[in-house]
Amino acid sequence: MQWIHRVSAVGVLAALAACSSTDPNSATNPSTAADQTVNADVATVATEMGAQDVEAMHGPGGAFGFGFHADLGHFGCDSISHFGLTVVRTCTYTDTSGVVQAQYDSNGTASVAVHTEINGSIDRVRWSATVNRTTDLVVSGLGGANTTMTWNGSGSGASSRVRQVDSTDTREYDMTFTGTITNVVIPVPRTSTSWPLSGTIAREVTVTYVGGPKDGTTVQRSTTLEFNGTQFATLTVNGETFQVDLARRSCHRDGPGR
Repeated sequence: MQWIHRVSAVGVLAALAACSSTDPNSATNPSTAADQTVNADVATVATEMGAQDVEAMHGPGGAFGFGFHADLGHFGCDSISHFGLTVVRTCTYTDTSGVVQAQYDSNGTASVAVHTEINGSIDRVRWSATVNRTTDLVVSGLGGANTTMTWNGSGSGASSRVRQVDSTDTREYDMTFTGTITNVVIPVPRTSTSWPLSGTIAREVTVTYVGGPKDGTTVQRSTTLEFNGTQFATLTVNGETFQVDLARRSCHRDGPGR
């Protein structure tokens, strides 16, 4: 899935739906600490968006929910307002020959193209955001008695007023994202534990500091979220590894003592 998000962020501390901003095992180099702080702030946003994307792809919902709780047996394409977000979806159904169908057929539909528009606000314990993004995904592997479905696609959008709260520091940024969802495989039927078996969500992130001594300074971050069949995925931000809890929408640095 390909996004473009504009983010204004303020501070982050290890907490529900947030990532720790510094590595307690790292050297006390100010430059290194600043890089790790940005990594954690980017990881917080990437974690939330990744968990949303899993729900959008008919994976399990999290503790905060994203609104996709329909029975996969009929592949519902309803629009919904839930937890501060309005989600408008349009689906195009095709059979094994690529012929467009008027509606979903549990026996004859082979793939679905899903256009989704997401608008609204996210309010978490340590941060909040205003969201506006559009995605175009294609899911295949729906026909017959298949036990998995596979998602690929792209999109664009924006996030603003992302506020990340840290008890000792205040940070603010603008961020732009581009990314790709590649071969995300989700078990069928949908259950509370049907987390993606494999696949990735990759992003290129441009971070611009707003305010303070670094106002206007721009840095780049590359992120990859990789799934393994459990609610705990691996997120890499510029080579630094975070463990993500998709159900809680939280993450922490990988390694002993983290």
